[in-house]
Amino acid sequence: MTTSKKSATTTKTSAITPEDILAGLTPDVADLVQDLRRLILDTVPDAVEIAYPVWKGIGYHHGTSGYFCAIFPQPSGVKLGFEFGVLLPDPDRVLEGAGKQVRYVVIQDAARGAAQIPAGAIKRLLAAALSLPEGKEAKLSMVRAGAKLIQAPDRMPES
Repeated sequence: MTTSKKSATTTKTSAITPEDILAGLTPDVADLVQDLRRLILDTVPDAVEIAYPVWKGIGYHHGTSGYFCAIFPQPSGVKLGFEFGVLLPDPDRVLEGAGKQVRYVVIQDAARGAAQIPAGAIKRLLAAALSLPEGKEAKLSMVRAGAKLIQAPDRMPES
């Protein structure tokens, strides 16, 4: 399975692709990653994928929002990380994590496939992530101030 949306491959060590991140994964985990890639790129068509070999993940950037999420394959599942997840509304209660900033949607059992992906919740989180203020420093200031979004946006922001 290949994803036909935009893909960038910028790293400091070597140019790799998101497909390189999939190499060596079990078929179930690779399929789950592909399903999440499609969901993200269908929801945020302007997103650019970047392979991160050190993180062993696939990151997503948006022209105005910058880096907003990443897929991290695990031995038996996948973590979908939101860099400023602590700021995102989570009425579906799908975000996990106790750190100061990052939160994850954890999909444990890759063998169950796409049926277990909380697509509606992820789409709402993507919209909320893109609605955060532009620039990393503005978001970090919100994190330091302990801010939380009260309500998710009704639609995706314009690019």
